[in-house]
Amino acid sequence: MDNNKLISIVIPTRNRPKYLEKAIQTVLKQTYQDFEIIIIDDGSETDYNPILKKHKDKRIKYYKNPNKKGAPFSRNLGTEKAKGEYIAFLDDDDEWDPTKLEKQIKEIKNPKVGLVICYSLDKRFGRERISKPPKTVTYKNLLRSFNLSSTSSYMTKKKIIKEIGGFDLSLPSAQEYDLAIRISKKYQIITIPEILMTQNASEGQISENWTKKIKGIIAMYKKYAKEYPVLGFKKCLKNHFKNLGLILMFSLGFIFGNKIYSLLTPMKERYEIT
Repeated sequence: MDNNKLISIVIPTRNRPKYLEKAIQTVLKQTYQDFEIIIIDDGSETDYNPILKKHKDKRIKYYKNPNKKGAPFSRNLGTEKAKGEYIAFLDDDDEWDPTKLEKQIKEIKNPKVGLVICYSLDKRFGRERISKPPKTVTYKNLLRSFNLSSTSSYMTKKKIIKEIGGFDLSLPSAQEYDLAIRISKKYQIITIPEILMTQNASEGQISENWTKKIKGIIAMYKKYAKEYPVLGFKKCLKNHFKNLGLILMFSLGFIFGNKIYSLLTPMKERYEIT
């Protein structure tokens, strides 16, 4: 283990102190202990002082946006504040396996690697499923798919985030997927084939906002459709139709709500990276 390399863990949060407390605990339990926790409070009305006073750990830093800016803005701000060479992102409602940082930092130290992810267990929508991206994720893999992994599985390098301009704040959703695409143009993306991250259900998460999901896929299509030809004619054409399929799927979610999600999941899995 390389204990001389600091990892900065960026946690955006808003009005959810109970979730934040669990997120802090999942970091403190890591086997790799050379880290700092950067909490970005996205304009909460809730008082976080009781939690901050409870933890005397000097590695925990707290910053607050004057008003709501959104998770991507908060992640960018956290990256700017970070002192670590490496950056890991954690949503306040997710949790990590205790060995996540230890296993990911061994891979991210490779100068050719720009992003390390892992398998994840999704407990949202009343149905557990495991996301298993391929061992090596390429630019073409990402272009012909529409989902990679939760931001909470990401570990990257601060210099790379700065190099590519951080999360794209113009996108209504899918900002983490867009980030991965831009990283993949210059660096390798690899997956640790172990479940090191769990996505938990919570109120107000982006996965429940079907309107943002629809706007996000349209925005991503506008941003990357011109790059589809690198996939070849048939796959390029297929991607155009897959975008329409996603919009239809999310529209069904908008109309019928999260109750239909279990029915949509088999269709959704067709859009995941392979």
